Amino acid sequence: AVYELKCNFVDMSQTTVDDQFSSMMIIEKPTNVTKAQIQEKIQEIFKNREFEMSVVVMDCIPGMGKIPAGEPFVVTVDGNNSRGLLLAFTRIFYEGGINIESFRSIDQSFLDPEIGQAQKYLFVFEISIPPTLDRKALHRTLIDIANERNLRVSLQHRQIFEAVHRVTIA
Repeated sequence: AVYELKCNFVDMSQTTVDDQFSSMMIIEKPTNVTKAQIQEKIQEIFKNREFEMSVVVMDCIPGMGKIPAGEPFVVTVDGNNSRGLLLAFTRIFYEGGINIESFRSIDQSFLDPEIGQAQKYLFVFEISIPPTLDRKALHRTLIDIANERNLRVSLQHRQIFEAVHRVTIA
């Protein structure tokens, strides 16, 4: 659809959650192509392929909402899921001006059949911490939240996290 409208991909992110596929794209379009035409063309092509989908086309204004540079860190939260858990951590990130670059939740209950319906999860946040933020205070706050909920939490620089969790196959 994008090719047929003579548009050009600039950036794209896609993911699958459960069995649902999601994609976000930034494209450059010719001035004579409207957002409505893009939306209609995408829906037309995928309708013929029997996909059920939603398409939203918005203007992207470069530089709007630009996130200040920061250091890349990974926060992992391990334990039983509970109401308000995600809110507790994301609120701290919001208040600290911390950008969440990526978030994944992994259901771990399949690892141990005795867990049953306990909803044991691993949350992985890839975040960007502003250089002016007190990282020790942030870590202490994250530990306090985790302790209140009987969870384990880890805060590591992304380079350290990747080095520790890298698997090399020879």
